[in-house]
Amino acid sequence: MIRRFLFLLVLCLCALWAQNQAFIDAHIRDKPKGIVRDFYIWQYLHRHNPSTQELQNLYDLLSATNPYLRRTIANLSKTTALPRDVQCANMALKSALQTDSACFERALKGKFASARTLGAKEQQSALALTKDSTLKAALQVLFAKNRLQLLAKSDAAVFARVYPALSSSEKQQIPLTPQSLQTLSAQKNNAFYQLLHSVAMAKNSPLKPLLLQSDIATAPHSTLFALGLSELRFGSKQKAMTYFARAQAATSAAFFVDRALFWQYLVSEDSRYLQQLLKSKHVNLFSLYAAEILGQKPAFSIRYDVANLSSAAPPFDPSDPYQWQEIAGAIAAADSARLSEMIPYFSFERTLPHLVYLLDRIEKFQHHYFIVPYEGLIAWDNVAQKSLTLAIAKQESLFLPALVSRSFALGLMQIMPANIEPFAKEMGLANIAYDSLFDPALALQMGRFFLGKLEREYRHPLFVAYAYNGGPTFLRKLLAKGELFRKNADNAALEPWLSMELIPYEETRFYGMRVLANYLVYQQHFGQKTSLRNLLRESLVY
Repeated sequence: MIRRFLFLLVLCLCALWAQNQAFIDAHIRDKPKGIVRDFYIWQYLHRHNPSTQELQNLYDLLSATNPYLRRTIANLSKTTALPRDVQCANMALKSALQTDSACFERALKGKFASARTLGAKEQQSALALTKDSTLKAALQVLFAKNRLQLLAKSDAAVFARVYPALSSSEKQQIPLTPQSLQTLSAQKNNAFYQLLHSVAMAKNSPLKPLLLQSDIATAPHSTLFALGLSELRFGSKQKAMTYFARAQAATSAAFFVDRALFWQYLVSEDSRYLQQLLKSKHVNLFSLYAAEILGQKPAFSIRYDVANLSSAAPPFDPSDPYQWQEIAGAIAAADSARLSEMIPYFSFERTLPHLVYLLDRIEKFQHHYFIVPYEGLIAWDNVAQKSLTLAIAKQESLFLPALVSRSFALGLMQIMPANIEPFAKEMGLANIAYDSLFDPALALQMGRFFLGKLEREYRHPLFVAYAYNGGPTFLRKLLAKGELFRKNADNAALEPWLSMELIPYEETRFYGMRVLANYLVYQQHFGQKTSLRNLLRESLVY
């Protein structure tokens, strides 16, 4: 009996090993580096307990890590020794002092503030182990008794590293002047710009009064724009106009140019800014608003379809993420002549999104395609539902069916892996795998299901878009504070535009703006012209 049990156990283990190897052979081994292979490595690690060597081999194949991968690898620590750099990143600083320079620096980057707890001898060891010049200089400032005086004389990189590690009282005592911030900003350090940006957007910060006295001329457009909002909320309208003009001049991206122009209009109420926006070749809320207020035709070009598509099967599998990764790479590497030669390869009904992706690059984005691919795959309850679903899909994936994002969102509706099983269960769907989301019909069905849940709670398409991107819990907590989208806000004339700019996650902030613009264009295309001004008023719910 025992022999039979052992025999069956060996058979099961062999079958499991063969199944694991089959997955690796099909999806990982000899596959090109990139996010798609990372996604399949995550799947494998998520479902299996690899040996230490197998984990290291797969870890070495990764091109990047994201929260899904980091959590999965961390969970494996109960049964498997983790790769060295993961161990170092998770290590307490005092433990990292017993390792080498590379390991200690990896631990330090994520736990810099905790270096203040090190004793005198440990501080000396930390300085001896740190080879990175900026990290070492930052430690020297942090360990010094006169750290505040030294910090005031430090460069932007050291300041950005040390400042967050200080106590609130220390932050208020740094001997800085408005000119100090201007000098630091002129050093063009991204970490310092991120610090300035966060101070500008915050209600309260020890640096806030000093920042309002400063005149920052050198910074990225995003920081300059945040400084404009800060002045508008807490300082001078005149300085806000200056910062918005600087933000406009600091970027060539049409969306951000139009955004800065629009805010100059909001502050000044000068219609000349709307006239400039009317000339924009970019479809966004700002250019749409200008066209509506002025009652004139905008300058941008919209196309809803592409002619002469074949109904035959395309020469590649649109549902294969590896094939799309290879094709996207070839498009990125091709010159204009080669791009034009590729047009017949994509001129099929099933590959309309791929063709538009190609045409955008051939035409240098001079036209804006609001296509309606996959017609007939699912039925729609009404035009608004169809418009919002297409608006989301366009923003999420450009309708590309086999897209895998850096966070492993999947398919044309970019459903997160953690949502797939719960959604499938609620929808009564069986045998749904991650790869199933590369089928446009299922992706649209599941995306529409999720949007339906969000619409029942949030109703307004702007809020639905925020929740789709940032998560319903995020938006629920944000709106529950009752600070945004208020009818009786202090700056009522700026609403809801100001509330839209105060959404705390940058990705979610811009996502909502872009989806709402998409929604308006699709509504008009389907014969349901919607007033942007009225739609925005409806978002003021408090």
